[in-house]
Amino acid sequence: MKPFLWLVLLVAGLQMAHATHLRGGYIRTQSASTNALTQQITLVLYMDELYGRAAADVSTEQEICFGDGSSLLVPRQARQYLANRTISVNTYQVMHTYAGPGVYTLTVGVVNRTGVQNIPSADQIAFALTTTLSISNSGNQTPVFAYSGDTLTVNQRATVNLRATDSDGDSLVYGLARPLNKAMIEPCTSVTAVSSFQFPNDLTRQGTFKLNSATGVLIWDVPTQQGNFSVALTVSEYRRGTLISQTQEEIILMVIDRPGSPTPLPAYEPAVLGTNLVTALPEYRDEDVLFSAFPNPVDDRLQVTIQSTRTLPATVQLLDMNGRLIHQSTFTKAARQHEQVISTENLSAGTYLLRAKVGQRTLTQKVLKR
Repeated sequence: MKPFLWLVLLVAGLQMAHATHLRGGYIRTQSASTNALTQQITLVLYMDELYGRAAADVSTEQEICFGDGSSLLVPRQARQYLANRTISVNTYQVMHTYAGPGVYTLTVGVVNRTGVQNIPSADQIAFALTTTLSISNSGNQTPVFAYSGDTLTVNQRATVNLRATDSDGDSLVYGLARPLNKAMIEPCTSVTAVSSFQFPNDLTRQGTFKLNSATGVLIWDVPTQQGNFSVALTVSEYRRGTLISQTQEEIILMVIDRPGSPTPLPAYEPAVLGTNLVTALPEYRDEDVLFSAFPNPVDDRLQVTIQSTRTLPATVQLLDMNGRLIHQSTFTKAARQHEQVISTENLSAGTYLLRAKVGQRTLTQKVLKR
C-alpha cells in the first residue's frame, strides 16, 4: 500500500474512533450479598448506532475511577439495540472492593460528546458522569434508569418520563443539573460543570422546562427549535431521611418537525436547578462554582466538595448557628476541585452552617447533624 494512502486511511480511522456517538448514560452500583464493601459497578452508555456506528463498534472498554484513588479499564459486557437498531445501551461491569466504609464518588470520562444546540462546540467537550455513594455495613443498590432519549415534536408540549427504579424501596428525589466535563489528560481528574451549557428553554428564552422532583417527569412546554438538546439530572437516594447516594444521568432529546397542532406557548420561565438556584439571571453566576456536602443529614463524616470552572484557592468552614468556628480548612494551592472530609462524630445533634470561600465568592449551606 502506498504510504500516502495508508496515512489517509489511518487518519480516517482515528476520526471514526473519536466520532460523536454518545447519547448519554449513568453509573450504578450494587453491594455484594456477602460483603457490603464489595460493589458491582456498572457503567451504562447510550450510543448512536445510526451516525456513530463506527465509534460505537470500537468502544469496547471504558475506564472507571472508583473514588478511592484507583481505576480500571473495564470491558464492555453487553450491547443492546433499541429503536430499530438506531440506539444501543452498552454496559461495562466490574467488581470492586473498598478498604472501608465511607463516601466515594465514581467518575467516568469519554473523549467527546454528541453535538447539541444548548452546548456550543459540544463535540469538543469531554462527556463525564458521576455517582456518589455512602458505603456502610448495610447493602444498597443505587437507582436504575430506563433509556429515555425520546424524540419530541417542535411546537408541541413534551412530557418525558425520567423516573428511575429503586429495588430497596428508598425515596428518590429528582433535580435538573448541568452536564459534566472532565479533563482527559489523567484518567481520574476532577469533573466540572459545563459552563457554556444552557437549559433548552433558556437558550431560546421561550416557554418552560420543569422536572417534577417527586415523580421524575420532565415537561418541556414547548420546544420551539429543532435539533439535539442535552439534558442532565441528579437522582438523590434517601433511606429513612438520610442521603445515601446521588447519581447523575445525561440524555439527549431530539426535536423534529412532525404533523400536529401547535401547543400555545406559555410565558418564559427560567429553568431551575435541583439546588433551587434559578439558572438564567445574572445574579446567579455562581453556577461556575458547585459546592456540595454529602451525606446531609450527617452522622460522623461529612465529605465537602468544591468544583469551579477556573483554578482557584478555597477555604471551608463549619460553624454553629451562633457563628462559632468549629472547623476550618484552607486550600492555598489553586485548583478546579477541592475535597475535605470533616469529622462530625463529636458534634451535638442540630443544625450547622457550612461555608465555602472560593476566590471572591462566599457560599453557605445548612448541614443537619443527627
